[in-house]
Amino acid sequence: MGQRQVRRMSRRGNILFLAHRVPFPPDKGDKIRTYHQLRRLASNHHVYCACFVDRPEDRLHAAALHEWCSEVCAIDWSRSRAMWRAAAAMLRGGTLTTAAYDCPAMRRQIDAWNATIEFDAVVAFSACMAPYAEQARARRRVLDLCDADSRKWLDYAERGHGLRSRIYGIEGRRLEAYERKCVARFDATIVITDRERALLDPDGRFDRLHVIPNGVDLPAIDVPSAAGCDPVITFVGAMDYPPNVSGILWFARHVWPGVQKAVPGARLMIVGRNPAREVRGLARLPGVCVTGEVPSVWPYLLRSRVAIAPLHIARGLANKALEAMASRRPLVATTGVAQSLGAEPDRHMLTADDATSFARQVIRLCRSDPLCNRFAEAGYRHVAMNYCWAEAMDRYAAVVMGRQGLGPTVTRMRSKQIVRSTSEEIENITKCLLPSDRGVRQEMPKPTHDFRYRYSPT
Repeated sequence: MGQRQVRRMSRRGNILFLAHRVPFPPDKGDKIRTYHQLRRLASNHHVYCACFVDRPEDRLHAAALHEWCSEVCAIDWSRSRAMWRAAAAMLRGGTLTTAAYDCPAMRRQIDAWNATIEFDAVVAFSACMAPYAEQARARRRVLDLCDADSRKWLDYAERGHGLRSRIYGIEGRRLEAYERKCVARFDATIVITDRERALLDPDGRFDRLHVIPNGVDLPAIDVPSAAGCDPVITFVGAMDYPPNVSGILWFARHVWPGVQKAVPGARLMIVGRNPAREVRGLARLPGVCVTGEVPSVWPYLLRSRVAIAPLHIARGLANKALEAMASRRPLVATTGVAQSLGAEPDRHMLTADDATSFARQVIRLCRSDPLCNRFAEAGYRHVAMNYCWAEAMDRYAAVVMGRQGLGPTVTRMRSKQIVRSTSEEIENITKCLLPSDRGVRQEMPKPTHDFRYRYSPT
């Protein structure tokens, strides 16, 4: 009996998992989602993971995947080479997105696995990995687009100027056509919100297009009341992600002056890794602190009175907005963010799209303790009821294996628990929030617990 047949006799299925980044640690949007997906599949199946390494530290992180995967292939990805491939593809009529991740080494690895393993399913995360899924020999092919990335490119085109805007528009239209072809060709396609589904299938013709959201981690203990906190306004997110960059620049330049004038002692915390040069420059503004990467965002949220999500390009699901609501912090966001979360304005959060209205909403929460507590609790209840990792990942596993018709019943529950903070850690955060001459970040001691990465075994 050949090796190919021997591997197929296992009662556990064989799944090929393809991701454009190492799905560990779960410290940013796409990696949070792929981490939970991979762990859920690995609980019942043999998972073979192929991914790209776009940061040196992720080479070590890739080694951690062996805890869940039968085999792991992590291939270095060069941004400069990707740009050359993307430029050449655009001239040939292709898409920047798929060309940037076109890698002979990845194709060779998939061919090697094809020769020895009969895959029950191959699942690709994002459109850029779809070509590899089509190359793999598998009984079932599943694509998780997560967001409709084509819409992001078109949004960039609308807000851009000159040649860059034209390039964005071309990529958006080409990628949109490719995404819709994938929806038609794959056995199942997954998106993260109903809004993304409507973009890809406005007529509702594809019953193989599924909506599976993310979950959120809920605090294991009662958290400090938002109304009892000083007027600290916090924005959390990857600070090199263009929608986040444009959003916080808009808030700091057009909204923040009005808030500062109306709320004495107000502080703005900008928390997130890799802040762009323009974001770092915001630390020169009065009352503004730019932290850069931090071990955990939770202590910052727990010392905040108000969380904000001022994103005018809001596609997919705003994970950091979910985390803010889960920490019982009232959220002020644009209507696009509210729609992505399935939240009702003036019930689960406050919304505004222009600078004057956004400032007014933040000021209302800073001045009124009852209003602050009301939206803190309403937002928490919304995410607790609708964003459960266990339920979402059971649905995901069913779609991957073609069993979604069985409709697995899952009790809603807290998917993970966050370890509690110590008074010393809270004090460290408080030091960072103390007024300084220029609002520049003070160096903070590392917390004694790792809030974000500590997970119990599945």
